[in-house]
Amino acid sequence: MDAYSRFKKALPLVKLKPTRGITAGPRAQKDSFETDRIRDSVRVLDLGFVKAMKTLAPGVKEKDAALGIEFDFRKNGADNLAFDTIIASGYRGAMPHGKASEKRIKKGDLVIVDMGVILNGYNSDETRTYCVGKATKLQKEVYDTVLSAQERAIEKIRPGVSAASIDFAARSFIDKAGYGKYFGHGTGHGVGLEVHENPYIGPYSKDVLEEGMVVTVEPGIYIPEWGGVRIEDMALVVKGGCEILTKTPKKFTCL
Repeated sequence: MDAYSRFKKALPLVKLKPTRGITAGPRAQKDSFETDRIRDSVRVLDLGFVKAMKTLAPGVKEKDAALGIEFDFRKNGADNLAFDTIIASGYRGAMPHGKASEKRIKKGDLVIVDMGVILNGYNSDETRTYCVGKATKLQKEVYDTVLSAQERAIEKIRPGVSAASIDFAARSFIDKAGYGKYFGHGTGHGVGLEVHENPYIGPYSKDVLEEGMVVTVEPGIYIPEWGGVRIEDMALVVKGGCEILTKTPKKFTCL
């Protein structure tokens, strides 16, 4: 039951007007206190990717890998997960939101690892894709395409730029590379007290970036029955550009 319904039931003689999203706009811009809290959350999250690189191996169940990483998050101070850990290996990488399953990682699999934590009320969100074993030419090509698309989107980020134009920078590159039909979600979203909040970076977004906003940049390619690649970073919009908050290396890594 939402707040309007609760108050209406409790105060039957009071005329109430339902509203939605009043705080969403102001919350999109973070002050220094908030960005410091987000940096703290990101630091814990980055440690999780160090653990992931040590954990992912042939024969390991996705769920077991997630459990080990999540245990480390707690040891490193995280209050909670921002969302269920996504570890999607092999063909499951074609699912953008493939939560860790009973599937065992196989040699040669691409593995999408998308994680987030909550620390002191603030969320973080980051994705890396690894190859377990020797990579194929196609795997490298898809990875390089996604990374280049992300770099182009990041280069566009600065105050006054439309969110749709940032999405276009990534989407048009993937489309020209021949993988356009395999990129079906928006390029990013705001992060703060919630893991998904304003602004929305997508082809139909009306949002315009402003200094102090914290957004993800997460293009991906998802090929049915083959697998997928997604690379995601968090960017703080600053005067003249952006600062990348997430620090986990993005060089194509074979574990």
